[in-house]
Amino acid sequence: MGFGAIAATAQFYFYGRRHMTATGWQRASAKYDVAALSELDLTGKVFVVTGANSGIGFCLSQYLANRGATLYMACRSKERAEAACNTIVKESGSTTVHMLIGDCGVKADVLRMASELGTLETKVDCLVCNAGALLHERTQTVDGHEVTFATHLLCGSYLLSKELLPLLKKASEPRVLFVSSGGMYNTKWPGTVIGTNSGKNAPKYDGTRAYAYAKRGQVLLAEQLTSRHPSIKFATCHPGWTDTPGVEEAFGSSKRYLQPLRTLWQGAEGIAWLCGCPAGDIEGGAFYLDRSPQPKHLAGPFFTEGKYTKNSPAEVEELMQLLEEQVQVSTTASS
Repeated sequence: MGFGAIAATAQFYFYGRRHMTATGWQRASAKYDVAALSELDLTGKVFVVTGANSGIGFCLSQYLANRGATLYMACRSKERAEAACNTIVKESGSTTVHMLIGDCGVKADVLRMASELGTLETKVDCLVCNAGALLHERTQTVDGHEVTFATHLLCGSYLLSKELLPLLKKASEPRVLFVSSGGMYNTKWPGTVIGTNSGKNAPKYDGTRAYAYAKRGQVLLAEQLTSRHPSIKFATCHPGWTDTPGVEEAFGSSKRYLQPLRTLWQGAEGIAWLCGCPAGDIEGGAFYLDRSPQPKHLAGPFFTEGKYTKNSPAEVEELMQLLEEQVQVSTTASS
């Protein structure tokens, strides 16, 4: 392991200890008015939140419903979606909370959900791509894609945002938020999709690495889409080290090293701000935590960027070509 890898891993942890814990949120939020979010009126605004039935997605959905938003909760499980939706409706009294049922890692489901939304709404003000999972065993979608890559990046971020572009462009201040992770600090986009190859000669699957690759890919994707669609604000964000079912599943007893963990609201609060703030307050392509753009690389000496986690322009272009090619192949195969 070279210096860049060691620096990226070590500095991510120490940076996280200061900024991503509950203590980090308390320090950051002392600089702004958290209560102002509870006064925001989102009536008439249309939001789509994927992975909305649990964790950060559910907490964010609760907030949006309470502020009067028209909300579409995109969830894989109809049963869990109904339970989450019913809870939010009961708590908020909202009559504008709806469900979209589909797997954000499956092309046909993403295309269908986008099509359904197009028949129901004339615009989308904000898309929050939050659906995802950290798997420890190599798993493929029905399209033949590795699940982490498909859910976090290929379908759940790239394809869904692409399909909703016409509706987003009809909103006055549209934005797309990719919920990434601090785990992306550990790597650059590798140029290939981990877990794609199978068979006895395939390398051992590393779910944590696959997750970090996909999260780095989201950061690169937001940068690219910002330049390609300047009328829409694209950004990545992350909730810090938050006490969610996903963290429990991914880290188990090791989560004690992330203490004190944030509450769900402490993790979701910065994302809620990005949903409702004036578009002019959002820096396109930035990586946000607690309302502030963060460094995207921590692989150099003394928390400088370094080179280890940076991709060349050619590598980024290859990623964009890969995403488009895989979407076209799968779309053609399913049509």
